[in-house]
Amino acid sequence: MNHHETIESLADDVLQGLASSRSGLIYASNTVGKTRLAQHLKDRDPDGVVLYNSSVEDVFTWDNERVVLQMSVVESELLEIIATQGLDGAIVKNFQAFTSDKIEPRIDFESGEISFGIHTGDDRATDGIKISRAEESIFVWCVYYSVLSAAIDTLSDSPDLRISADYDNLTLAVIDDPVSSMDDARIVTVALALADLIKRAATLNLKFLITTHHALFFNVLFNSFRWSKKDQAYMLQRGPTLGWVLKSQPHDSPFSYHLGIVKDIDLAISEGTVQRSHFNQFRTLLEKTANFLGHTGGWGDLLTGPDADLLTRVLNLYSHDRFSDLDPSLVSEEYIDALKGEFQEFLRLFRWERTA
Repeated sequence: MNHHETIESLADDVLQGLASSRSGLIYASNTVGKTRLAQHLKDRDPDGVVLYNSSVEDVFTWDNERVVLQMSVVESELLEIIATQGLDGAIVKNFQAFTSDKIEPRIDFESGEISFGIHTGDDRATDGIKISRAEESIFVWCVYYSVLSAAIDTLSDSPDLRISADYDNLTLAVIDDPVSSMDDARIVTVALALADLIKRAATLNLKFLITTHHALFFNVLFNSFRWSKKDQAYMLQRGPTLGWVLKSQPHDSPFSYHLGIVKDIDLAISEGTVQRSHFNQFRTLLEKTANFLGHTGGWGDLLTGPDADLLTRVLNLYSHDRFSDLDPSLVSEEYIDALKGEFQEFLRLFRWERTA
């Protein structure tokens, strides 16, 4: 277990671990600092690191009136590579593999627009389809995934036979939480595909760092790499007073995930920093506990305080895809009070012990 007071020290520790490993997998709850770590690694070595994070997602915005996904081509090095190397066909193929071969994206780099339709060539053909938030997340992931896949294929050739020099300086792929808004089935699919991609790069001088707050994503990747001693797993937590604690994680799930959620929510309540992510964490804790205890009625059975009905509605509301774009800090005091009361009652009823 290593304590770091600066992001520079934390990044040094992560890179030192990768020096003798093929990949690093880090679990960290929201707001701990995994996104900051990912961006810092990119800033330290802009040419050597290819990064997937929320900034990649921000390049794409949905236009409800025109029913297209708009992209800022000039703001993304990934999109520049796609345009120059003609990877749009690979993106379409990967999107259909991750979702359904019925929906086909059409990418227009001149207008910076992506439209979606069902192109059957008959009366069933439909253009201008509004895709779900999960499908949008998958499309954005496919942009990065297609570039990374092409990079691995290119770097697998000898330098004098490579079709492009765009990837020659690439040494590290940093992937920060690519599964936002996805359901469990798609999360598993993305994790397995990423694991296969990393295995394809086993002979290359290319390292991988994946950070996530999603236990299932962590679990699938952890078990996909279990055969290899070249992959390391960690848990990143806030330090007791300052900075971060990075410790080796020898098990997949639930490791200390449940205790970590309790600690995160406890801290947010005590500091007055409750956000929507803490409601989603509490719902996850309720779901896992209900499954473990065999509550056939579901996680709602575990809420027994006076605000049980209100909090149930709020937890269902905040977990819905169409609310994922809202400012996570905008939570009403009524909802926060309901969370506080029901959380404390849940801990008391099921005799949870706080950890230091």
